[in-house]
Amino acid sequence: MKRNHIIDFFIRPLLVLACVYATPCANAQQNRNTSHKKKNILFIAIDDLRPELACYGMTQVKTPHIDKLAQQGNLFENAYCQQAVCAPSRNSVLTGLRPDAMQIYDLGTFFRTTVPDVVTLPQLFKENDYISENVGKIYHVGHGNKNDQQSWTTVWNYRGELDALPKINHGDTTGLESSLPKLNGKVLPYYRSHAAEENLSDGRVAAIAVERIEALKDQDQPFFLGVGFTATHLPFVAPSSYWDLYDPLDIAIPSQQEPSGMYNQAFIKWSGELATYHGIAPFKEKGTLPDSIARNLIQGYHASVSFVDAQVGKLLDALEKNGLRENTIVVLWGDHGYKLGEYGMWCKHSNAELDTRAPLIIRNPDQTNGNRSFSVVELLDIYPTLCELTGIQAPDHLQGKSLVPILNNPGVRVKEVAMSQWPKGKTYPGTPPSREIMGYSITDGRYRFTRWQYYKNPNHIIAKELYDHTESRLDTKNLAKSKKYEAEVRRLESLLNGLLEERQ
Repeated sequence: MKRNHIIDFFIRPLLVLACVYATPCANAQQNRNTSHKKKNILFIAIDDLRPELACYGMTQVKTPHIDKLAQQGNLFENAYCQQAVCAPSRNSVLTGLRPDAMQIYDLGTFFRTTVPDVVTLPQLFKENDYISENVGKIYHVGHGNKNDQQSWTTVWNYRGELDALPKINHGDTTGLESSLPKLNGKVLPYYRSHAAEENLSDGRVAAIAVERIEALKDQDQPFFLGVGFTATHLPFVAPSSYWDLYDPLDIAIPSQQEPSGMYNQAFIKWSGELATYHGIAPFKEKGTLPDSIARNLIQGYHASVSFVDAQVGKLLDALEKNGLRENTIVVLWGDHGYKLGEYGMWCKHSNAELDTRAPLIIRNPDQTNGNRSFSVVELLDIYPTLCELTGIQAPDHLQGKSLVPILNNPGVRVKEVAMSQWPKGKTYPGTPPSREIMGYSITDGRYRFTRWQYYKNPNHIIAKELYDHTESRLDTKNLAKSKKYEAEVRRLESLLNGLLEERQ
């Protein structure tokens, strides 16, 4: 037998066997390396998103991508913000502090002016060898407020390309290429857009975020990527295809009946936020909108929710495509709830159930998914939860509690109540601004108890409210003065007092 035949006969099979066994070994080594790498965080914030999603039982709202995330993760039915307005709520999530601890109750006060040395959630991850990046609205920016550079390795500018788009005007209607179309110089409250998705703010944010996921997958460090969407905030501007998902004839106008016996300052009777948009101010004196405008607003809100859902889908697809799903924790949350004409009112700015309840979904690849928890939680709890999930030591200042026990068992409770607050009355001079009255509100998932008291003299109680949400999330009748509910008032007031003592 010739020498080369001998090699073919004896040596080549050995080489093949070596390759067969080497490949699994290499894959196993790669898997071991992946498994030991710290989990990435995809942190998705959505502005003004109430839990009006199909996965929350509102099947008429088309949100297939968020629904899929909920099926793969853990959905919290009773999650609550700490104050139903953008800046205080977001500051609370990102610092782990309640509004009272920060002394911030307004849109314009930058949190570094009141708690300059606090370590924020993305900052903590950055200090623990994470690449911490931001695109879109995570912190509230505007009204004199700003982003926090200490929190991020990189902040990606999504506005530059939008500002460079060719301008589209039609008569007195301008900015039709953008998310802020105007008529006679005032922003339209809703608009069926014919612009490409990536020409609108959230479309551009999603495109950049997808690019960053693609780039970050090859880095040696894990990443914390904060992505913020705003389309569900006024104005309700979404591409025409999302408006087509909803038939105006199917939209019911909510009852304009206010809760009986409520504290007379519990609500803002007319939202100053909505009144700034074109065509709305003339109805301010009457106090309610005509059904035609209300129906367009509701349809526009739902279209915007579906538009944002599609952008969330792009991010989740990018994780899949880049092999990152099994090593990335996804958190999706809304900064507070919203009123869509209930009580004849719009927007947020109250302690009501509709304003304080917010969506929260957490998908951790290492835990059982598809769970739904009715345990009461707070957005304040996101910070310590992510610390525990990633094995990072939580700072001592955190006022929330980890939700990992609930992720392991959705029936577990980590707290008895969630607390929100809302300031009312005249503004005291000085910085940060504070109001003469503070309303503290807690819920145990069934009852909502609110106590209104003077800010500087908290022993001076102005009013109390108690609502039973057994049948509906709407506040309908104040039960605080009913003898039948005296025990509930005492129980909940005792829990509130305990929380306020802990806050000190």
